[in-house]
Amino acid sequence: MSHVSVFRHAVKLAEQGRAYALATVVGRRAPSSSQLGQKALIDDRGAFFGWLGGSCIEPVVRKEAREAMRDGRPRLIVLAPDGRSGRPDAIVYPMTCHSGGTVEIYLEPQLPASLLLLYGSSPVIHALAGLGEQAGYRVSVLEEPRARETLGDDSRDPARSCAVVATLGEWDTEAIEDALRAGATYVGLIASPRRTAEERRRLLERGWHEDQLSPLVGPAGLDIGARAPAEIAISVLAELIQRRAEAEGAAGAYRTGDPELQEAAVAIDPICGMEVSKAGARHTLEHEGAVHFFCCAGCRETFAQQLAAAAGT
Repeated sequence: MSHVSVFRHAVKLAEQGRAYALATVVGRRAPSSSQLGQKALIDDRGAFFGWLGGSCIEPVVRKEAREAMRDGRPRLIVLAPDGRSGRPDAIVYPMTCHSGGTVEIYLEPQLPASLLLLYGSSPVIHALAGLGEQAGYRVSVLEEPRARETLGDDSRDPARSCAVVATLGEWDTEAIEDALRAGATYVGLIASPRRTAEERRRLLERGWHEDQLSPLVGPAGLDIGARAPAEIAISVLAELIQRRAEAEGAAGAYRTGDPELQEAAVAIDPICGMEVSKAGARHTLEHEGAVHFFCCAGCRETFAQQLAAAAGT
């Protein structure tokens, strides 16, 4: 797969709001089939696109890509025959390919931007739209009730969406309900404490439960003495950034599905101890009703030899 194909796939995933990790070979020491600049992409479902070198490299990159998408941090991976590296910032694995050599791979996670739904057409909303985009949010401005219905699936991003309502009292209730149905974890209302309390009471009367209204915050924004629309927008964005940082610090960054399902999708190579993705595994061996998974043909051959030796004793 060419670099262009890898980048095109990256653009497609970004447009879908999905996470991925980009891997690039940044160092090599012969003998190795890896070449400087080779690239691959690993998406949030574990699919691998591209080429980095021998088959023993792919399981390591898949494993570290999954971790990178969890914590949002790039990392340098080194595969060396002796399992050592002179770089203290590197994550080192033993090189299990028969060709040997050393390969250094830089792995960079790309996480989907949070969705910011802005309801209304007030000056605060206009200021927030610009600030939100600069802060890395995907911004959708909705200037009339039920406008979100025209956005399709892009507006429904559970656990990574937030909303701000500033409709000047004209359709606050409808906007709040719309944001809650979209799965927003924060629904900030630009209103006084009294009007916020009135909206909460009205929503309860319309059948919402108290626990369902936990995302509702009002007045929205940190108390920094804001008065002008731009100042209010800054206070709201500051609160959003604060909440996002707290959430990521407590639970890690972007998660890629059910952890139990993820664990069930990988196996441990009985020879080298590496994690191997079961989906599309190329090196397997069935023995006494159990399927064993290997990172490369060399580990599979070693395991088969050990079984043969044990059977002969």
